[in-house]
Amino acid sequence: MFLWRKVGILGSGICGAFLLHEFWERKDVFTVQAFSFWSSSKVEEEGQDMKLKLVQIVFRHGARTPISRLPPSIEQATWSTDLVKDVPHTLIDYRVESLDGGPRPPSPVEDSYQKHGPHKGGARWGQLTTLGQQQMFDLGQLLRKHYVENNRFIDPDYNPQQVYVRSTNIKRTVESARCVLAGLFGNSQSDREDPIRIYTSHVNKEIFWPNYVHCGHLGAFWKTAWGLLDTALPGYREDRLKLQSILGIEEARQFNIFGLRDELTARKAHGLPIPEHLAAQEDVVELRATQCMAALVSGVEDGHSHALRLSTGPVIDLLTQNMLRAQNSENSHKLHLYSGHDTTLIPLLKALGIFDDRWPPYAAHVTVELYQDAKKNNFVKVLYLEEEKQVQGCSAVLCPFEEFKEAMATVALSHKAFWENCKIDQKKASQTTV
Repeated sequence: MFLWRKVGILGSGICGAFLLHEFWERKDVFTVQAFSFWSSSKVEEEGQDMKLKLVQIVFRHGARTPISRLPPSIEQATWSTDLVKDVPHTLIDYRVESLDGGPRPPSPVEDSYQKHGPHKGGARWGQLTTLGQQQMFDLGQLLRKHYVENNRFIDPDYNPQQVYVRSTNIKRTVESARCVLAGLFGNSQSDREDPIRIYTSHVNKEIFWPNYVHCGHLGAFWKTAWGLLDTALPGYREDRLKLQSILGIEEARQFNIFGLRDELTARKAHGLPIPEHLAAQEDVVELRATQCMAALVSGVEDGHSHALRLSTGPVIDLLTQNMLRAQNSENSHKLHLYSGHDTTLIPLLKALGIFDDRWPPYAAHVTVELYQDAKKNNFVKVLYLEEEKQVQGCSAVLCPFEEFKEAMATVALSHKAFWENCKIDQKKASQTTV
């Protein structure tokens, strides 16, 4: 079955399961070797020493195989199993548990991939590739250089009292977390009594992607937004119809532009051939896919900022609550690692006011650092792709915590408030039409 031929956004929709968990690679695949770090966990800002108290990193997984297929009119790429071999130095002993420490919950998203069978060549849908494993290992080594070697913020060996790891419950994000941990702490098990724990949530409670399937109100926003794209984005309809013609999809049907972008980017990252007539449209696909996703997570029309709250509000609240705990306790975790997707990062970047209108590449990451001065005043610094960013609503890059908190107040939603919003509007959502 080809996902391209489905219509509508929910259930068997244009985005369908595709939008649930993954949206897709910026052309300039992120590499970590190009960036440098500060040399100390203390920074001087306006004459005051700042002590690093907490680091939270939300990252996208590494390169992977596509999670859709192009229509039969387009030659299929060969995704050989050689492209997905495990990288030995990324292999560590780890265990995946539910957020409450229980057994790993089932993964219906991963199960859905298996139903489609493998790609031509034998690799599975959405599988972290050898390239992707190395990308995430490199990110881990970069974190080690900064937070272990340069300033000894955390211990050189994994310490569960210092480090907390959470992933969405999909194999590629769990494996990406594994690779980051291997780069950060090495893969030697000699001094480690227990496996490293990676925590995850059941899909019906997941907050690290826009969970429109289990949040009725968000689903209604997305369904409405998709129906408005042709008129809301100047020139989009013309580009869409041109792409459909190239793909052999009849005009009356819409198509999955995210799937097209996903396929092109994955092929390019792994050196697989792209048909010339599609390669010529690469910039158009990139632009339109990014515009569509931005519209979905933040609303097509003015006044729909509630869509952004439902797309990333619980993540903003979690990051903020972690910072509050760190201010008042020396016993809380010092490093939080969150393994997610591009659909985790896009709404987060938009909420922070630092989205650059470019699709987050493989291994892209947002870093949120909390500093404290000698007078116990707290400050937040945000980085994206290792570049310092001034958060919207903050007066400086090093933002007073209360100022940061106030800036995020219009977006942040507590876990409880988020699900209450979703449940309250489910009946309305079921009545919403495009």
